[in-house]
Amino acid sequence: MKKSVTRILPLAALILTSGVSANAQEFFRDMGTSRSSGGLGPIYPSEYTYEDSSPSGLSPLRPGQDLNEAQAAEEADRYNFAIGPVQFGLAMGVGIEYNDNITLADSHRISDFVFRPSLDVQATWRISELNTLRLTVGASYAKYFDHSEFDSDGVLLSPNSDLAFTFYLGAVKLTLRDRLSYQEDAYSIAAISNTGDQQYRRYENQVGLQADWAVNEKINLVLGYDHYNLWTVGNGFSQQDRAIDTIFFKPSYQMVPGIKVGVNTSYSFINFDSNDRGDGHGLLVGPFIEWQMSEYTNLYLEAGFQQLQFDKGGDFQNSTIDQLGLSAADAAAVRNVLRDNEDSDSYYIKFEINNKPSDIFDHRLLFSKTAEIGFSSNSYDLYHAEYDANWHVLQHTDISPVIFYEYYTASGDLGEKAHRVGAGLGVRYHFSNSVTLGLDYRFIAKDSNLENSDYRQSLAFLSLYYKF
Repeated sequence: MKKSVTRILPLAALILTSGVSANAQEFFRDMGTSRSSGGLGPIYPSEYTYEDSSPSGLSPLRPGQDLNEAQAAEEADRYNFAIGPVQFGLAMGVGIEYNDNITLADSHRISDFVFRPSLDVQATWRISELNTLRLTVGASYAKYFDHSEFDSDGVLLSPNSDLAFTFYLGAVKLTLRDRLSYQEDAYSIAAISNTGDQQYRRYENQVGLQADWAVNEKINLVLGYDHYNLWTVGNGFSQQDRAIDTIFFKPSYQMVPGIKVGVNTSYSFINFDSNDRGDGHGLLVGPFIEWQMSEYTNLYLEAGFQQLQFDKGGDFQNSTIDQLGLSAADAAAVRNVLRDNEDSDSYYIKFEINNKPSDIFDHRLLFSKTAEIGFSSNSYDLYHAEYDANWHVLQHTDISPVIFYEYYTASGDLGEKAHRVGAGLGVRYHFSNSVTLGLDYRFIAKDSNLENSDYRQSLAFLSLYYKF
């Protein structure tokens, strides 16, 4: 037995470190539905905001009578032309990116210039004062100058692309929505390292129905259901393929004009396509407060209990073990060492404060601690802190800095522990209401306890954007 253990532990360690190149973990946020960020510009790994705290992350539509004067003007400015009752907003962009570490590698870094055209379309049909249909599509493409193997495998669709219909049944506002995206960039996912030529290509689709019932001036009830699917392209990340069904309930009470309190609750059913992973469920419950502290400052705070449980341990290195030619007994022993049998029963926190002291400057600070669905582990605890700002420094110029820090610990006896820091700066010069020149810089550095999982990446992006 002792001889077997001394043979098995080095094998397990070797498999674990060699498998890091396919290491990716997906955000598992608000109400148990999966969240991810993508696209260009500053880094936004945390995505939930005070303004958009819905379970699915889809911004609720506002019927006409809910818009104040400023919101109505902002809404009207989004659109360039109309076809009958349907208003359209159309914009095109083109950009050149320089990326000094395409594969998020610790060594043998690959750099390249990338050509990125983009098209954004928004359409809104206000069928009546109470019924609204909205379509948003953000499409782009990536063409690498020297490494064509990284060219986009199809049209990239922004995670903000969605179709939503808002209507009323008596006093209840119902929103039916669907969000489809296709993404390949992986910088927003903390645990991806050394992707090689297997980018994290994935389709995500999320469909849901949400009901908002203002019972009276003080009590509001939100109830809904979301169905989420993740499909990866290629074999490198196929263990991520899954479906999540989530039911959620969020009652709230307006204590005074500036303070709303309530409870966030959700239950999710998690089903993986891979037999190497155990299906499971997620539970989230906790009180929250929304506080309009002043005309210039608002605050959101939520904390509570979060649970992720799985019906069996996760075998994340099966394909690697099968290639080693081990005896059945040794292969079983290695699997037993590497298997992740841990569930997660912990607390979660979401905090965000927004401040706009003047018409030319606004900023926010946020912090969260959540349990996330893992890739090479069942789950991981993620701590995230971020500060960002927008400064209209001159009449035609905006400056947007952002900085964040993350720390996470993955489940399992050999789970990864890593720190990640990032900073970005975006500068926009508006030649007119239609033409914008942009320059973005982003830096990310990761420090992991696993071999070959450290990296740093610098990216610069020059863009020209035209709104019709």
